[in-house]
Amino acid sequence: MKNLSLKILSALTKLTPPIPPAPVIKIFFIYYIIQSLSYIILNEVSFMKKQYVFLSHDVDWSFDGPTKEHILNRKDRFDVKLFDNTPFNKLYRNFSEYMKIEEKFDVKSTFFFRTKYENGNYVDYENDIKSLINGGWEIGLHTDPSSISDIEKIKEEKDNLEKLTNSKIFGNRVHYLSNDTQLQKKLSELNFIYDSSNRKTKNTISSEDMGYQVINGVIEFPVTLMDAYLFTHMGISEDKIIPIIEKTLNSSRQLNLDFNVMTILWHDNVLKMKGGRMYPKILEFLSSQDDVVMCSGIEVVNKIKR
Repeated sequence: MKNLSLKILSALTKLTPPIPPAPVIKIFFIYYIIQSLSYIILNEVSFMKKQYVFLSHDVDWSFDGPTKEHILNRKDRFDVKLFDNTPFNKLYRNFSEYMKIEEKFDVKSTFFFRTKYENGNYVDYENDIKSLINGGWEIGLHTDPSSISDIEKIKEEKDNLEKLTNSKIFGNRVHYLSNDTQLQKKLSELNFIYDSSNRKTKNTISSEDMGYQVINGVIEFPVTLMDAYLFTHMGISEDKIIPIIEKTLNSSRQLNLDFNVMTILWHDNVLKMKGGRMYPKILEFLSSQDDVVMCSGIEVVNKIKR
């Protein structure tokens, strides 16, 4: 298109009246500028490096949540108005709310479920899990720390969750981000595709917790940002969370990686809490960035393997 425009323009400059050269040249010059700008913009968009964001939620609490006493001892974490119309056992359970928020931004995330809860049974989540799967969300295993040294225990947890979901489980994250040097080897032998159990520190955001590694055939996504670390260990206030997200995103952009990805862990129970309720604003900011693609874990894996 660019060469064609130049040839037309060149030919027109050689024409003689009755075609007035100046107005015609002006018209085609404008046309050429528009075409050239379109060409540049389209190519910039096509070759813009994507910044992938793996969205995830750990389901740490059993179906009924913590005791009333536990919640009241942490009452300052909530807006007091919530206690007027929200049952205590609903304060920590937010699947439908997360689904509505993410549907608004046309994204899907991964929910990591435990199979060993201290005061409940994982099968209580069967209906919630089915709703998530039917809606296109991914279910991963939130392995118990007591299992990671024994491959048979991990297998048992995986088998139990696959039986409940009637689907294959490809992603893993160990509760409390516990780890051991042979974890990925065990996961590989059990046909997990990816894990997300690594994090260098609790009180800083590091470039070492961005991107991914392949360890013993398993893709490892370190946790870049976690609600608990941001608000508890780092003391970030709500009004500073979007600038922190932006700063972290810019750090990821500057990494010289073939595939840039940062991983966000936002626990399912924090959505109604101060700080945790910023999740919609986080997605709103990320969706405003032309180069950002928000995905579930398995979606990121599929993009890496293309």
